[in-house]
Amino acid sequence: MADYEHNLLGCLTIKHFPAWAISLMRHHDAVRPLLVQEDEHIIALNRAAAARLLETGMTAARASALCPEAVLYVRDPVAEFSAWEYALEHMNRITPFMESDTPRMWFAADADEVRTCARFLGASIGFARHRSTAWLASIQAGAGQVLTVAEEETDSFLDAFPTPFLEEAGFSFDCIEGLELLGCAHLGLARAMSARHLTLSYGEEGALLDALLHPDDETAISLFRPSPCIRKHFTLFAPCYDVPYVIPIIHRLAQKAHEGLRSNIVGQVRIVLHLEGHPPEHASRVLTHPTARLDAIVRFAERLVDGMFADMKQTKGQVGIERVELVLAGLLTGDMIQMSLFDRKRRQVKAAVSKVHRRFPRALKRSLVREGAHFHEDRYSYVVWE
Repeated sequence: MADYEHNLLGCLTIKHFPAWAISLMRHHDAVRPLLVQEDEHIIALNRAAAARLLETGMTAARASALCPEAVLYVRDPVAEFSAWEYALEHMNRITPFMESDTPRMWFAADADEVRTCARFLGASIGFARHRSTAWLASIQAGAGQVLTVAEEETDSFLDAFPTPFLEEAGFSFDCIEGLELLGCAHLGLARAMSARHLTLSYGEEGALLDALLHPDDETAISLFRPSPCIRKHFTLFAPCYDVPYVIPIIHRLAQKAHEGLRSNIVGQVRIVLHLEGHPPEHASRVLTHPTARLDAIVRFAERLVDGMFADMKQTKGQVGIERVELVLAGLLTGDMIQMSLFDRKRRQVKAAVSKVHRRFPRALKRSLVREGAHFHEDRYSYVVWE
C-alpha cells in the first residue's frame, strides 16, 4: 500500500440499503429478485432484480407485472435500524474511529483492513482526502470493492465522475436531467459553473453539488460511541473444548442479560468466544422479528455457538474456550416497534385505497368539515378522495 493511503479518510456506503436490510433480516436468497416499495413506488432492489431490468422509481404494480417471481416488501424502519447496527458492529471490530450517517459511515483505517469487511457486507468503500470525495468514490465503487482516490487525483476523479451516479447521492431526477441537458455527462463541465449559478438553477441541491465539486472537508474522524447494549461474560477456571460444556454457560448468561432488558426489545444476539492461543471468535444474528422472550434469545445463542464450534473444528481443530461473552444489541423500545407497525398499516391502507380508486375512479370520497356552518347539515360535505 502506498504511503499516502494512511492519511486518507474512508467512507463505507451500502447501496439500495432498504433492500439490503430486509435481505439480511429475512435471510433472503440472493438469486431471487427482491423489491422494496414506499408510497407505491420501488425505492430499492437487489442485484437479481436489477438483472431483470427492474429499477427504482417504477410503480410497484408495474415491477410485479414485469417480474412476477420478485418478492415485494414494504419499507421497514426497524429492519434498517437493526441491519445498520450489524454493519457498525463489524466495522467497529476494525477501527474505533467512525462516524455514522445511515446508510454510510466515515472511518479511519487502512484499505487492506476493511477490504474483507466490504466483501462480507456487500458494501462499497471509498478513500480520499476529503469526506465528500470519499463518499463519491464509495458510490462509484462496486459492491464489495474499494476505490482509492489519491490527493493529486481528486480533480481528475471529480471531472470523470458520471453525472447519473448522483442519484445514489440523493440528488433528484430533475437536477440530474438538468445537468445532462447542459451537456454535463460528467461533473467536469459542472465544475466550471459558479456556486451562485448552481444555487439559482437547482436550489439547495445546487449548493450541495458545489460543495461536492469543490471539497474542503478534511476534518478528522471522531471516536465512535456504540449504541447501548447488554453484555454478560463468564471466565472459565480451565479451558473447555466441547459444546455441551458451553451451553449451560450460555443459558445462565442469557438469563442474566434478560433481567437487564426491562422494556427493551432485542434486535441482535452476539456471541464472543475467547480462545486459548487464538484471537477471539465473533458471531452475530440479526433477528427477523425482534423479541424480548428469554427462550428465543437462548435458542438463537445456542445456534450461534453450535455454528462457531463447527467452524472452529474445520479451521483450527480442537481449541480451548477460556471466556464466553453474550451480547444483546440492537435494542429497540416498544414505541419504535409500534411506530413502525403503524406506518406499515398506514401504507397498506393507502395502497388499498389507491387500487380501489384506480378501478372505480371518483367512487371513494372523504368527509370535509366546514367550521362555523349555521346549519347542522351544512357542516359536512364529501369530496373525491385523491
